[in-house]
Amino acid sequence: MTRHAITGTLLFDGTADAPRPGSTVIWSHGRIEWTGPDAEADLAGAAVVDGGGTSLLPGLIDAHVHLCIDPTISGVDDLAEEPIDAVVARSIDSAARLLAAGVTTARDQGSRDGVAIGVAAAQRAGEITGSRIIAAGRGITPTGGHGWMVGVEADGPEAIRSAVAAEIERGAEVIKLFPTGGVLGTGSHGFDVVFTMEELVAACAEAHRHGVLVGAHIHGPQGIGMALDAGVDTIEHATGITAEQAGRAAAAGVALVPTLTTVDVISDHREELPEDLLARADEVGRFQADGIRAAIGAGARVLAGTDAGTPFNPPGLLVREMRLLAGLGLGNAGAIAAATSLTAETLRIEDRGVVAVGAHADLLLVDGDPLADLGALEHPRMVVQDGAAV
Repeated sequence: MTRHAITGTLLFDGTADAPRPGSTVIWSHGRIEWTGPDAEADLAGAAVVDGGGTSLLPGLIDAHVHLCIDPTISGVDDLAEEPIDAVVARSIDSAARLLAAGVTTARDQGSRDGVAIGVAAAQRAGEITGSRIIAAGRGITPTGGHGWMVGVEADGPEAIRSAVAAEIERGAEVIKLFPTGGVLGTGSHGFDVVFTMEELVAACAEAHRHGVLVGAHIHGPQGIGMALDAGVDTIEHATGITAEQAGRAAAAGVALVPTLTTVDVISDHREELPEDLLARADEVGRFQADGIRAAIGAGARVLAGTDAGTPFNPPGLLVREMRLLAGLGLGNAGAIAAATSLTAETLRIEDRGVVAVGAHADLLLVDGDPLADLGALEHPRMVVQDGAAV
């Protein structure tokens, strides 16, 4: 039987449109065939799930994960010395955990030796069960820069241009840059800018020449300004973004991926953290919320991404990120769009992240109404990926 249907559900199509009660969705051969009122549905030959009391949404999309990192205090630092087989196994397990949580697609923003590219290929070939991965391969960082354990070090515009081209040749679907310091691991810390403007421009130009999007890890207004000038497509973390920069991002269509969960989960474990790590996390936390609130007010596009793999942040906490974004001004409807259609549109996968005829049948069935309580998304009744219930 190739036709499947869910009836009697409250349908969220992933856009800003109001949810539609009493809806049926029919799919076959991995694609959505029909949506509409229950009374008009042709269910002939379909396997039917009664969705009474449920809500149906597009499968969620996590815009920022690291499949390969063990989400412990020492996970980032241990990564470089781990046997590569263990790194691959964790990455596969992380993809499976994401899918079980209703995340049918995720963007991996840097993996050791680019292992996420292989995981992405294995998932699409049907060799493993897990979230569909859009992989950046290895991130690009200067010598001694932040993220070196999930990246490749390169210095100077030409070396960086070559590094970008090499990652694309290896199969990277997006490019990840580390132009500023970070919070975790060895390498550059804080808001220090470690790329030159010429290096940033070269990286973006090379990626765009291949039709590939660029995401840049940025802490601090100086780095954000440079990223906007260079033409990046997404700004990860966006710590300390100013009102003026938020307006520029909105006008240019540059999306922000705050990854608020990273610091939020750390706050639950303060007594377990080394003092230096806690200080860096607190610095980011002080600047981040106000900037993202201003960005939302300015109409900037904000996407939901967890940075899964950081301490105490395992794969599957996207609903926590959605709650945080809702509280900063997106509201529940905006948070749902940030984890579905807006991310799909930004990543140029418009046939995912929506419940629409012709789109991939990536679906999330939950009890209750997530517009009233996003917590309804935390315990999926059914997850469908490419038409198959998983």
